[in-house]
Amino acid sequence: MKKEFKNVVLLTFGLFLITTSCSLEEEPISEATPDVIYKTATGIENGVNGTYSLLRDIYGSQTGFTLTTFGTDLFRHGKDGGYKAMDMYTSELNSSMSYINNLWTDCYLGINAANTVLERIDAVADLSEAKKTTFKAEVRFLRAHYYYWLTLQFGDVVLKQTETKGVETDGVRTSKETIWEFMKADTEFAIDNLDWTSSNIGRVTKGAALHQLVKINLLMKDYASAEKNGMELIEHGPYQLLNTYEEVFDYNNQVNSEIIFSVQYGTDPLSNGSGNQGHLFFTPAYDQFPGLSRDVTQGGRPYTRFRPTEFFRTLFEKNDARFDETFRYTWTYNNAESIPDGMAIGDTVIWEAEDGTYSKIAPNIDKMHWGMKKHDDPTRASFQDQAGFRDFFVSRLSDTYLLVAEALFFQGKQAEAVNYINTVRERAAKPNTQLSPVTASDVTLDFILDERARELGGEAMRWMDLVRTGKLEERVKNYNPNGSKNIKNYHVLRPIPQAQIDLSDVEFPQNTGY
Repeated sequence: MKKEFKNVVLLTFGLFLITTSCSLEEEPISEATPDVIYKTATGIENGVNGTYSLLRDIYGSQTGFTLTTFGTDLFRHGKDGGYKAMDMYTSELNSSMSYINNLWTDCYLGINAANTVLERIDAVADLSEAKKTTFKAEVRFLRAHYYYWLTLQFGDVVLKQTETKGVETDGVRTSKETIWEFMKADTEFAIDNLDWTSSNIGRVTKGAALHQLVKINLLMKDYASAEKNGMELIEHGPYQLLNTYEEVFDYNNQVNSEIIFSVQYGTDPLSNGSGNQGHLFFTPAYDQFPGLSRDVTQGGRPYTRFRPTEFFRTLFEKNDARFDETFRYTWTYNNAESIPDGMAIGDTVIWEAEDGTYSKIAPNIDKMHWGMKKHDDPTRASFQDQAGFRDFFVSRLSDTYLLVAEALFFQGKQAEAVNYINTVRERAAKPNTQLSPVTASDVTLDFILDERARELGGEAMRWMDLVRTGKLEERVKNYNPNGSKNIKNYHVLRPIPQAQIDLSDVEFPQNTGY
């Protein structure tokens, strides 16, 4: 797969250590400050790339997956790993959890990277005005994107519009509604100043910005604008749904017409960082059973983190191709040394259930739950390799269709919403079959969320979708046995990291309930 855009810049809070181009004038390393780095076109471009690079800390990372997958209607915890409190909503879900602090810090690193570029770019002489405008649009999109995560996860947060040049202890919380207006302005600037396509894969485009604006419009309950902007993307953008759902997640087809924006990973270990690790977290402990060894074709290294709920497993119609493209529920024997008598390499594993019955369908218990195939990465040299190469799809066109359907529903236009839902469902049907057509009377918010689950489940957006639509508490109580007993209405926000509160010289209130 062609990789034209690499994010290789390391960031620290407020200071970016960037390798600049060679020069006859040597700069002392002690002077490698933003004032030195950002005075050239190369420095600015590296700063922009650095703003992109923080996306890898939330897309394809255990932090990002945990904060969007645990504690929803679709997944509960598996056997291994910590942070199960995020699934069970116990008192251990608190302000000292490292993943919560990681997300807060990473998003503010990205915001500060964007602010630094924006403050310094106009003073650079060897950069064309057109390029400056493009870079400004890209980093303003990214700044809004990081704020999307922060406001959905934490609510009111610190609004930073300027570069942080030292340790700041006087930040105060700004209402999320004010920040949404700020995000909207940033994203509209990107729409107005970016093209539909980019020669560099992974760069923000007009389409990515329109998709983001639709989500912001929905947050602001501006459903008419969400409809308008989503329809512009669908009708005028260069994107189209692929013929089959299988094609979307074909490892060799990651650059395709359905993908609006993706975070880039590549096979060069020097630039791939920790890689996309999604293949680890949805894989159960299959290697602990007779006749099975770790194998990249059957999930690779099992971290046994996320187990699909019974609700998610039973949400699909018989003819829905998305079921088989989402779940791994059978395995084949591959270890001759421990294979059961009467079985051969390549045979489907026979599982013994707790009640003593046998089935080729794997049990869905903490130790041996069903896996997910969307994040498979079979090209790794070893099943032990954690750093995967698969791009992470942040936004794709089928998501836009369902967001438009949501906007139409909230305007009482169920009959129009049907067309967008059915378009997605028609593509999802197995060859020579069809799914039950949706009628206007079927269109409810719960049905739209069900369809989003079938189409987008496991793609690091579910927790925030449920928060955005006001459905988190209800659906966890209905469909997640781990979280149903403990979830309260205040759990729609995460606790503010204790490190942030301790840093503040001014009052920095904790979210209610923590």
